[in-house]
Amino acid sequence: MLARPNTKSTPGLRALLFASGVAALVYQAIWIKQLSLVVGIEVYAVTIGISGFFTGLAGGAAIFGRIADRTAQPLLLYALIEVGIAVTGIAATSALSAAPMVFVMLQDSVGWLAWSLPFSLIAIPAALMGGTLPPLLASIQPDESHVAREAGRLYAANTAGAIVGALLTIFVVVPAFGIFGAALFAAALNVLLALAAFGLYRHRQPPTIGRQGPRAVTPGVSLGLALYAVAGGIALGYEVVWTQAIVQFLSTRAVAFGVVLATYLLGLVIGSWVFARMADRVSNRWSTFGFLIAGAGIAAIGAFALLGPWLPDLQDWLGDAVRRSTDSRMLEMCLRFAVAAAFLILPATVLLGAAFPAAARLIVDSAHAGRDVGYVLAVNTAFGIVGSVLTGFVLIPALGLAGSLGCLAVGAAIVGAIAISKQEGFGVASIRYVIPLLGVVVVSAVFLPHDKLATMLANARGGEVVAYDEGPAGTVAVIEQQTPRGSFRRLYIQGVSNSGDVM
Repeated sequence: MLARPNTKSTPGLRALLFASGVAALVYQAIWIKQLSLVVGIEVYAVTIGISGFFTGLAGGAAIFGRIADRTAQPLLLYALIEVGIAVTGIAATSALSAAPMVFVMLQDSVGWLAWSLPFSLIAIPAALMGGTLPPLLASIQPDESHVAREAGRLYAANTAGAIVGALLTIFVVVPAFGIFGAALFAAALNVLLALAAFGLYRHRQPPTIGRQGPRAVTPGVSLGLALYAVAGGIALGYEVVWTQAIVQFLSTRAVAFGVVLATYLLGLVIGSWVFARMADRVSNRWSTFGFLIAGAGIAAIGAFALLGPWLPDLQDWLGDAVRRSTDSRMLEMCLRFAVAAAFLILPATVLLGAAFPAAARLIVDSAHAGRDVGYVLAVNTAFGIVGSVLTGFVLIPALGLAGSLGCLAVGAAIVGAIAISKQEGFGVASIRYVIPLLGVVVVSAVFLPHDKLATMLANARGGEVVAYDEGPAGTVAVIEQQTPRGSFRRLYIQGVSNSGDVM
């Protein structure tokens, strides 16, 4: 039997996943832009784009996770996956360019089944993207005392690359190269990663395979997978709500999606990287996981509840200071975006990021690290699809943004309560943690102001809300404003003035 390799992830492996994350988010961002032209309504484009992308990630993580533990050369497998991403990524971008006419024809003939066209075009290359992390984790084979640390570090590196990819796409790659040029940029990066992985493969000792038989799936592992799956659906539901809400502070949905995505991923990186250092040493693993998930729900609903006139005022003050000191409108705009996103999104996503190594410690067996981490990622992202679809198509139309956020927070509290009650040694005493936790979240959700965004808009414009409504296509408000010559009413769509009854 071959000697066991070094069980620590090297900077080289983390660099591969970082750059792979860059390329993946370049693809996702340009596909979202293309989908808005294919399906017409942008919230549907975001929902289909996210769900299709995460369907692929889930399937790829599960499939390639199993393959990674069975192959003697997981680094070579990773190199082949990157080549496949380059080929299918270019093909999907080309196909989406020609999809609008085909989509309309399909809608006329097969109705809702037409949505399977853009969904499939994104899901196929995304399946390969979902297979990138398990082979690299399998190549280092962490022992039982380092599973969460190494999984968390690799996950954080991949997610950090995704942040860079999201921002590069919006501010650099698409403006410089266009949509298809951006796809070529990402594909070239995939090919370079394949070459780099092949170079590491030639100089790295292959891992031992076939060390143990199949792992029995215990009830604890099944419950951990189920809870983390539901948490994935809640997390992606948050992203859909945040994308709708934050556009009120940015005045453009294309930038709003990029800012939400970058901030969302930054929170995951911070949480995963920091908690990975301590996850293997935590004794109360179930309760820690439960408090992280429930805490994310409390943070999400709390940040929304605390929104007020102070936020636009802070944006104005910091933006003006940056413009005076740098004379750069771009830096001013970016800072305004960052302030709103950091307050609304970052607290909850840091806790969600920490939940990944916490879940890995509950579920992943060091003898089958590639397969198990593939399952963890697969169930989390698969339910992320369900969460994004339900939020975009059901919750927001029925409950609005505040109601949807409250509903998701209650779901997170229930997941957390189940995990806390599972903690060995807590027994009946867990009730004293669970009941107050659920009570605080439910009460907060019920009393969360549903017209919060309209009130903020009216305060910023010095008027009063006459009418306000939310739907899948955006928010609409009529604000009555005062002038020395009398009052007038103005129509705001997504926080932007569109019309009024006087000049």
